[in-house]
Amino acid sequence: MTKKVILLYLTVVLTGILFVSIPASASDIASPICDNLKGCERKFCEREKQLKIAQEKGNKSKEKGLRKSLENANEHCTDKGLKEDLIKEIEEANEEIADYELDLKEAKEKGKTDKIRKYQEKIKEEQNKINLLEAELSHFD
Repeated sequence: MTKKVILLYLTVVLTGILFVSIPASASDIASPICDNLKGCERKFCEREKQLKIAQEKGNKSKEKGLRKSLENANEHCTDKGLKEDLIKEIEEANEEIADYELDLKEAKEKGKTDKIRKYQEKIKEEQNKINLLEAELSHFD
């Protein structure tokens, strides 16, 4: 992997961690202004919105992390790279579903109802993830 790809991947991962850890409602994070943007411009807008929320809440550590994430995104983000990352995530989620389907088949053969429910739920979660990723990918067309 090139340094650029590694940095972009780390930025996406760190941003995801920071995003999940900021307690805010979806309406606080979703911005009508950002909805009209695509690709990297949308990513920058969303990160700036998250940064503003962290500042308003006085959360210095999240603010610092978001500033670094935004800086890295500004340096390394490309729409092509984002699109490739989304495609890769969709492929990985499909592989997870295939694995869970095998586990589900085995659980059904053994009659383990708790495992059956567990794998059905995991499949559903991965399908939902794919739907979200595909919706995000459609913004590039």
